[in-house]
Amino acid sequence: MTVFRVGSCITFCCNETTIANYLSMNKADQTPFLRLLIPVVAGILFCRFISASINLYSLGLIGLLIILFSFLKRNYSLRGIFGVGLMLFLFSFTVQSYQYQAKKVSYNFPEESQSYIAKILDLPQQKRRSVACEVQLTYPINKKVLLYFEPENRSQALMPGDQIIVQTSIKPIKNLGNPDDFDYKRFMEGKGFAGTAFVPSNNWVETGLRSRSVKTEALRARAKILDQYKTFNLSPDEYAFLSALTLGYKANLSNELKEAFRASGTSHILAVSGLHVGIVYLIIMSLFSFLGKRGKWFILKQLLILLFLWGYVFITGMPVSVIRAAIMLSLFCVGSLFHKSGFTYNTLAAAAFFILLANPFYLFSVGFQLSFASVFSILFFQPKLSILYVPQLKISHYVWDLLTVTTSAQLGVFPLTLYYFGTFPTYFFITNTLVLPFIGLIIYLGASLTLFSFLLKFNLEFVQLIYELIAAFLQFFIKTILQIVYFFESLPWSTLVSNQVSLPKLFLILIGLYALAFFILHKRAKMLITFLFSISLFLLLNVSSYFNKPINQLVVYNNFSQTEMAYRISGKKVPLYQFENQIIDHPTSTIVLLTDNLYKSKKSEEFVEVDYLILASDNSFSMNELHSFFKPNKVIIDSSISRYAATKIINECQKLNIAFHDISDSGAYSINF
Repeated sequence: MTVFRVGSCITFCCNETTIANYLSMNKADQTPFLRLLIPVVAGILFCRFISASINLYSLGLIGLLIILFSFLKRNYSLRGIFGVGLMLFLFSFTVQSYQYQAKKVSYNFPEESQSYIAKILDLPQQKRRSVACEVQLTYPINKKVLLYFEPENRSQALMPGDQIIVQTSIKPIKNLGNPDDFDYKRFMEGKGFAGTAFVPSNNWVETGLRSRSVKTEALRARAKILDQYKTFNLSPDEYAFLSALTLGYKANLSNELKEAFRASGTSHILAVSGLHVGIVYLIIMSLFSFLGKRGKWFILKQLLILLFLWGYVFITGMPVSVIRAAIMLSLFCVGSLFHKSGFTYNTLAAAAFFILLANPFYLFSVGFQLSFASVFSILFFQPKLSILYVPQLKISHYVWDLLTVTTSAQLGVFPLTLYYFGTFPTYFFITNTLVLPFIGLIIYLGASLTLFSFLLKFNLEFVQLIYELIAAFLQFFIKTILQIVYFFESLPWSTLVSNQVSLPKLFLILIGLYALAFFILHKRAKMLITFLFSISLFLLLNVSSYFNKPINQLVVYNNFSQTEMAYRISGKKVPLYQFENQIIDHPTSTIVLLTDNLYKSKKSEEFVEVDYLILASDNSFSMNELHSFFKPNKVIIDSSISRYAATKIINECQKLNIAFHDISDSGAYSINF
């Protein structure tokens, strides 16, 4: 079997025998890890939707006793009992693991400001009005939090492992409360964060100490490589793209660049995944190729490959997609020691098994779901699509493989894309075919250029020449990819946009998709009936949703960077773009928006009764002054108002007995038509 790397994971060039083997991969004896994965997923779902506080230690103990009993009897007929015991133990273990993770992200900080000793976990990220930094509190509470520092050279110069002392009040992580927003609180909990806080410049100090853990040193190494990338004479977008592609560092990606990759169907390139890890694996494998293919040196070779492979995982920050790919490649390395090779459903299930045992919260991560859905879909669809056409030429065979892998991945991912984002890239198969061949070249060239950049210190003329040549090729390939992406994003109908599908609709799409595939493959009537039944239910849900139209609203959004308002008509967002002192058009309510305090230090004998008074942008507003001009039923304090000014307005509203809504604290506010 010939193995090749393409798409979002390592996949296979299959002959007829290989395809026949794949068609039977769903048999239980070929997927033992799939059976082990079932109690793990069941335990996670039990904690999330039933109870996360029930103590199930006794259930795990019963499972261990059953396993021990089956071993003592040494009777093969009792293998079913052993399986039951193992299932009970894994279920109990997963519940305990979930409860442990939930305790780590639970909010139990004092309300008042307090001093904490903290360790910097990653490079600071420059935001519009602050510097965001992931930190691990070590005393008096051991929790992971997100701190926002005042922008200054000190905060921007912090490095992973640096120890600091901060004086602040940790606040719970809240959702923005905007319509159709993703669950930010759950997203941050999945990443291990228990709270967040703003730290003024005079409320923190470095101790001069730093941690020297393996991960910290790896992240410092990544920071040095990122600094080296800055010497490559790249534009900001080119630098951001190279950082994301090779090291998984996406902090410098502009919103426009991320949107272009998303609309063109190539956003998976920006997230280090199986494709990138596979290429790095090839680089590592070529470095140790001199150790041979058999004997003790071959064992040493596989161990070194594993060591360097997991070192790359640490440097990238350990995202789920990279861990998944690394686990699969690790199993591949171990399998090669026993003269077994290939990636199967069992390998994929094994990766999911170990990841979820380590952190059950990953099951609800969008990245985890998309990553595993794409690989499962490639394993399922790609062998079937590849035999539909057999190219004669080598180049056409390569292009056909790209198309089948890309199409297979998108078939598995598009239901989740519709569920989470309500969008689907139209030209994904073209853009991926054009872009993917350059990815390996850029990673190879980036690694080579980094190596030669360290050799420049020796002032050798031939090194300088090679460095400039590699830099020219690297810049050319990056520019080519960005031009392709921006071109396809600009085309008409580059993205199909619709309302997000509901969870029942998501399951119906998945059932219908795979039922249709099984019917085409095996011509079984039951599969056709399942497909038609799922499609009928999907259409029925669509009809019912048509009669349950959403309420039209004016929404004041919770957006920390700027004022954001929009009408929501039949569930679709119609943004307002001009924000100045004005009366907002609304059919049933009188709404006044103030963005400039024209009434400062002024009095009036007459006033205007309004339903809603929206205060935005200007921190000098005072309800004591405005009350002589307006008599609002409710004051809406926009998130563009500073915390200090918002607190002052709230206190004045309470004294004047005026209802209020603080967008930053309570989320977006909707006014129905």
